[in-house]
Amino acid sequence: MLAVFLTTGVTGVAGKPTENETEQHNWQEYSTHYETVKVRSHDYTYWKNFIEKTRTCNVSHKLKAVVYYCDVHDHTHSEIFLEDTIHSEKHS
Repeated sequence: MLAVFLTTGVTGVAGKPTENETEQHNWQEYSTHYETVKVRSHDYTYWKNFIEKTRTCNVSHKLKAVVYYCDVHDHTHSEIFLEDTIHSEKHS
């Protein structure tokens, strides 16, 4: 299960203060979480001893969620990155 991080009150872009903000954001990495999520599966065929066989390959994505915190404005911001695509079987 993928954890969802909620952001609270993120206003403006890092480095660009809005009319209500007089100081720039001071984003610092607060936490990092890795999760592997099953995305899909597919069948593929191969030959063994002159017999055609079929196997199922499960595809998963390794995700990285990073939460940033701004101590100046007491804001949080999160981003999710795709780190890797994993196949359960070696095939071409």
